[in-house]
Amino acid sequence: MEWLGIEIDENRHWGPEGECAPQGVATEHRLIVGATGLPAHKIPGKLCPEDLHRGADGLCLPGLGQMTSGERLRLLGFQTLNPYWDGVALIVQSERTLWVTLSAGEAIHVQASATGQLAIALGCEAAVPEGLDEAMSLAERLPFQLAEATGPGARLAALLGAEMAAAKRLWLGQQAVLIGQGPLAHAYLAALRGLYVPVTETMDAALVREGFRALARTFVASD
Repeated sequence: MEWLGIEIDENRHWGPEGECAPQGVATEHRLIVGATGLPAHKIPGKLCPEDLHRGADGLCLPGLGQMTSGERLRLLGFQTLNPYWDGVALIVQSERTLWVTLSAGEAIHVQASATGQLAIALGCEAAVPEGLDEAMSLAERLPFQLAEATGPGARLAALLGAEMAAAKRLWLGQQAVLIGQGPLAHAYLAALRGLYVPVTETMDAALVREGFRALARTFVASD
């Protein structure tokens, strides 16, 4: 089963064995992630859709709710590797975080947070949070905490503490998976572990590879 997976935003190509150069790979079956102008599928919805959009360059994966197609692909890859996993996924990007509740292979709820944007504006996006427990207990005082913060670590702790308090119904009693790299993702990891939420860390390449493989098994074999 020959196919070529294309991540437009990342300018990366994937085949059955993983990331590859596009030259020399059969391209009669092209699976495209990141195509613009596609209507997103609605929430709740399956991570692996029932159909893909047939575009001029190949079969295109739409987004799902507030998720981009790239974020959906990574969740599909994680679910493929962990088929019976239910819980909450945190997709941490530089300017926003998505909280996605997963159950039986479906995304049943998605909530976006602008903590990343606020951290960038306050110059604390790369800080190590300091005082997360106290910040969470005083979440309703967020504007005052930010004014009183003595450094970037305290400011980031104030932002994350407020978010964790607001998202308590999403993580309480759940297991979590963290999708994302960099200092902000590590800060979310520390915040969740501080709340005794069991967290699974991930490797981006493995998620993308398995996501494309899942799409190929579903759509290329029967195409």
